[in-house]
Amino acid sequence: MELTPVSFGMIALGALLVVIIAAWLSRKGVFAPPFDRRPLMNQTELRLLKMLRAELPAGWSVMCQVSYGAFLRNKSYKRYMSINSKRADFVLLDADLSVAAVVEYQGKGHFGNSRDSRARAEKSDAVKRQALRETGIALIELPAKFDRETVAERVAELAGTGSCYVAPDRPAA
Repeated sequence: MELTPVSFGMIALGALLVVIIAAWLSRKGVFAPPFDRRPLMNQTELRLLKMLRAELPAGWSVMCQVSYGAFLRNKSYKRYMSINSKRADFVLLDADLSVAAVVEYQGKGHFGNSRDSRARAEKSDAVKRQALRETGIALIELPAKFDRETVAERVAELAGTGSCYVAPDRPAA
């Protein structure tokens, strides 16, 4: 069977029609899987949230999974974008609802399982530390294993000193 220009044109038109229909259906969500709910925090983060709430001074509050871009700004678009999509595990707000501190929980999966993922996490952490240091917002970093006493000490130290940089416990390399 020989392919004539007319039959070739019909095949091309049919293929184009299939692509257009598939694109239209994908916009309608027919080919896309549905969204599912997922927990905002894992069990350890939830335990930490409860500890933070219990230790905060009267009138203070805590928020979780807050974009750094929501509470930091920079005149340089490039510098702003370096932090905008990063998330703070917890943000502690004082009685005036000003950001008093950021709590970063360095859980078991924080550094990943490879040298590359560890390097990415360390670089991201360094950017966060620098941004917080520049703004005078305290940073409390908690290792994968922490207890109520550690959380209480860090919050008390913060509440007693106001907004200042709290030296983190650096995880072992």
